[in-house]
Amino acid sequence: MLYFGFTGYLSNGREELASFEFESARTAFNQQDYFPCLRFCGMAESNDPSASGPPLLQGHCFYEMGLDPAALERYSLALSLNPSASPLPPFFENLRLGQSPVERLSLSPEELNTLCRKIGQMIMVSVPGVKLSGAKKDAIKDGLIGGVILFSHNIQSRQQISRYVSDLQSTSPTPLFIALDQEGGAVRRLRESQGFQTLPSQKALGSTNSSRLAYRFGRLSGRQLKEIGANLNLAPVVDLDHGIDEVISKYHRSLGADPKTVSRMAQKIILGMKREGILATAKHFPTQSLAVADPHKTVSSADVELSQLVRSDLVPYEDLIQKKGLDALMLSHVLYPNIDPVYPASLSKEWIQDILRHQMGYQGLVLSDDLRMNAIKQEYPLEESVVQAVNAGVDVLLVTDNLERRVMNALVGAVKAGKIKRSCIDLAYDRIMATKKKYGILLDKKELPIAETQPVPRRYVMKQSTQN
Repeated sequence: MLYFGFTGYLSNGREELASFEFESARTAFNQQDYFPCLRFCGMAESNDPSASGPPLLQGHCFYEMGLDPAALERYSLALSLNPSASPLPPFFENLRLGQSPVERLSLSPEELNTLCRKIGQMIMVSVPGVKLSGAKKDAIKDGLIGGVILFSHNIQSRQQISRYVSDLQSTSPTPLFIALDQEGGAVRRLRESQGFQTLPSQKALGSTNSSRLAYRFGRLSGRQLKEIGANLNLAPVVDLDHGIDEVISKYHRSLGADPKTVSRMAQKIILGMKREGILATAKHFPTQSLAVADPHKTVSSADVELSQLVRSDLVPYEDLIQKKGLDALMLSHVLYPNIDPVYPASLSKEWIQDILRHQMGYQGLVLSDDLRMNAIKQEYPLEESVVQAVNAGVDVLLVTDNLERRVMNALVGAVKAGKIKRSCIDLAYDRIMATKKKYGILLDKKELPIAETQPVPRRYVMKQSTQN
């Protein structure tokens, strides 16, 4: 819920009436009923012409409806009444500086369709509930989403989740990545109570030191995903067990402390998943397990030199890359100040382009970890983090919550403003589509030509504000 304060005093009960009308407008906006919202805002504005809330909310409605001139006029009025009025979409933040909101790059409708289609393939999101419906279904149908990650709350039974996955794929114009964290042990989404075989933890598997069991483990986890129609496992974890962190060691998610053992076991796990047609994802590059703090909760950093990482934590990745056995990896949100003092690995051009791509020779997909973890969102607004991630070299942006339209708007706006080169989008799109073809994901339906896609409707998700 968004809270706006009213200024001034309204006599004869008009203050209470305006507050009631504006509350009704906010409710209508949250339900995406824009015309009732505009009507209620008009009533509230007539009762309190000095309040910035109604014209600001009207601006949001017009922006949602694609009516930029009307939105610009309402936002301008809101800012004249209250220079600190918020929230504003990034496009209109320039009003504060007196700058023109017109982007520098003009795209034809066909070019815009193509750009939106490509960016959509880069966005991976979570989905609500146990069946597909509502705004998320519309976003998938509109082509805003290229991948979906499933969590425990999405899964009731084998039959239910198989049906859910089928609905997801039939709704999307292009076949989706359907991903799960099926690592084994504490981190597994498909469980015995839902009819799936138990997967031991990676620590337990690593303790066997058996390549044969690692291969069987990979095949079993891959078969579990394959049976429900999923195609991407966010596993195996190749972080070494340093025994100090709150994310890997605590939950027995590492195959061990010896880099060569982890490398050998991970190769067999990935090979087993590939045998079942499942895309495996090594994580969390360069490592999560040297940082004590949990990035789910707060900013996380590790004071370590690159030379130390090369001798230990990067060894499994180096081996997998050299053996051409790795098609996807996931980045950590850990900051390594001795390598990049500004950005965590997931947003770092130094890590992704210089070290991973150029020095290590990796050519596969790069996935971010969830950009809604506190390690990222406490430091960067969503619009800034997704733009930085793409410029750093991330191919697939994992963003949980219902924020895909904000991500799309931010990236399209950044391309138009010259903040992201279209070549960055093209490279990511090409890698994604090549990987989907390699794993047979695109064989499920015929891919529509990009030029035939429809313009993507804009959505602006309102942020909370306690401004008075």
